[in-house]
Amino acid sequence: MTYNFDEVIERRNTQSSKWDNVGVRVGNAQALPMWVADTDFPCPKPVVDAVTARAMHPVYGYSFIVPEFYDATIRWMKKQNNWDVKKEWITFATGVVPVMNTMIQEYTEEGDEVIVQQPVYHPFGFAIRDNNRVLSNNELIYKDGHYEMDFEDLERRARSPRAKLMILCNPHNPVGRVWTDEELRRVGAICRDNGVILVSDEIHSDLIFSGNRHIPIATLEESFGENTVTCIAPSKTFNCAGLRGSGLIIPNQEIKKRLESRFQRNRSIQQSIFALPAYVAAYTECDDYLEQLLPYLEENVAFVDAFLRDHMPKIRLVKPEATYLLWLDCRELGLTPDGVADFFINRCLVAVSRGDGFGPAGGQFVRLNIGCPRSTVKQALEQIYANYQKL
Repeated sequence: MTYNFDEVIERRNTQSSKWDNVGVRVGNAQALPMWVADTDFPCPKPVVDAVTARAMHPVYGYSFIVPEFYDATIRWMKKQNNWDVKKEWITFATGVVPVMNTMIQEYTEEGDEVIVQQPVYHPFGFAIRDNNRVLSNNELIYKDGHYEMDFEDLERRARSPRAKLMILCNPHNPVGRVWTDEELRRVGAICRDNGVILVSDEIHSDLIFSGNRHIPIATLEESFGENTVTCIAPSKTFNCAGLRGSGLIIPNQEIKKRLESRFQRNRSIQQSIFALPAYVAAYTECDDYLEQLLPYLEENVAFVDAFLRDHMPKIRLVKPEATYLLWLDCRELGLTPDGVADFFINRCLVAVSRGDGFGPAGGQFVRLNIGCPRSTVKQALEQIYANYQKL
């Protein structure tokens, strides 16, 4: 099937957080929504068909995990990453963020340290602080427009007796890095050798751009797999986040058993009746959708990069290796973090995600979602340019 990603789909008045709640979440209801990480593209037809078929049955009672869930996960991991996942490693979750909270609750105590690499997806920090744990920030190094890991600092933090857990983001949201074999091996070894369990958020791992390759850290060494909870979901790839279905791959059966037990005690394991049909359809029938989506996203990235270089050189794109979330370096605008947010949201009327929400070092950056028709990207850039000239 051929998909038309240029099609503009009206999302207002559909209970869309991105479009209908932008005023509450970003502060200006008139701003063009390019913030939260869902796209404005239609779900693949097989996903829509699967959900529609289930909706046609008039009874929406409780559901359970069907064998197709495991088969679909195994198929997708083999296809995407050549990873031979075993059924007994797999479990269901209603989302990656609940997994972060549950792992923190099960494997750490109040006052323990959880390592993250800011600037990073802000719910990591919420999960740590909401559970009265300590955020240990192994801050990424920004050098020559590129982000790298600080391994000396990571090793020091992992050696702390209070460090019990690390949350890795691969590919990284928002800086767009796809971590290399060498980088992942160093992270895996540091965590393993210091008794720090690794939770790897790989939810963007299908959205890899040309010249890069996603590597699940658990595949590099058996000892890494025994120390890692790998989180995947079709939500970003196939734009079905609202259906609340994710997969976890956990080779270590003791870790898996404890996590599932905590899910049960929290009564947080029950899935939506639409989650499994969508999940299975996405991972078994939608290869063509992803094949068409990736070049479209790469063209959007190139469009933004060229526009900034030609018209707004003081705003620099941190070139992404994956994802439809762009990290823009706005330091040369000479504005405070509040000033940067005000410029985009209130003056340009483009609803971006504030950079300081991802960590203190992100204060003069913003995150821009280009998972939308190119006409929307163009509109946003033109609105920004009109006000850029007035600075």
